[in-house]
Amino acid sequence: IVKSYPSSSRSCAIPIAVGPFRAPIRTASEDDPSDAHTLTSPVLPVNPAQMHKAIAQIINFRAMIQENFIKLYEQSFRENWDLPCYTDYGEDESYSYGQVAQEIAKLHLLFKHCSLRRGDKIAIIGKNNARWCIAYMATITYGAIVVPILQDFNPNDVHHIVNHSESVFLFTSDSIWEHLEEERLAGLRAVFSLSDFRCLHQRDGETINRFLKHLDEEMHITYPKGFHREDVQYTTLSNDKVMLLNYTSGTTGFSKGVMLTGNNLAGNVTFGIRTELLKKGDKVLSFLPLAHAYGCAFDFLTATAVGTHVTLLGKVPSPKILMKAFEEV
Repeated sequence: IVKSYPSSSRSCAIPIAVGPFRAPIRTASEDDPSDAHTLTSPVLPVNPAQMHKAIAQIINFRAMIQENFIKLYEQSFRENWDLPCYTDYGEDESYSYGQVAQEIAKLHLLFKHCSLRRGDKIAIIGKNNARWCIAYMATITYGAIVVPILQDFNPNDVHHIVNHSESVFLFTSDSIWEHLEEERLAGLRAVFSLSDFRCLHQRDGETINRFLKHLDEEMHITYPKGFHREDVQYTTLSNDKVMLLNYTSGTTGFSKGVMLTGNNLAGNVTFGIRTELLKKGDKVLSFLPLAHAYGCAFDFLTATAVGTHVTLLGKVPSPKILMKAFEEV
């Protein structure tokens, strides 16, 4: 059986052994057929379902992005420490890369206090702003799974997504929280404001509000010499792990959750880096919803990976508002 597939750098044909024998897998570059290397193929059972799974595993191995998704941001925060990172358009809220890293460290202390584990889900819903980006970054760099929700979803959809995803934390705009019902979000341990990260709601028995009152003291205890770029050290998590649950829009019934791995996300980001879509010191106006795949990938994730200054519009992008914002940014 020969399985052909394209990848980012080469196109390969893989002979797969079926039955109780092994055959070599030989791959060659399109540009130079002599540039080939030989691997030993797995023994695949004749069972079609098992064969399909094994072939998928081989393809996944060959297509894995070399750059670790999380480490892209560990490196970027260190290298771009003093550069501007996120700015809320028309407001005073602005962060350098170093300040974003410090805010992420504070949220990591909160997650650790609450004994969050790798793979726990954290949902985010609200208008584009700097704290939306910080909450997202804090989630993935901790090893948790982020669940971005489009801010124009109605309350019933939001209730469903938060419950279906089994999210334990929710970061939300205050205006959206006003229309949600606590009793329908029984799985949530806490809800945080995207205005200032204060705790809007905590489940009975939680000590989150008390911890947040002493968060600066906890930072001093953890980093007695201050928080510096050398302190930016994020979890080690391979690209094959699920890092994002993306709930689709425009479907019948409730939204469907799509599991995206670090490899999926790194594919878009490394494409943006290789093609120099954005570069260090560039300025970008983010007006597409960050919970949408395209806006997230290129206005936010790629920009943050290379040291771009992102200004977040946070308003309905009417032509008049956009033209004014482009002139000012």
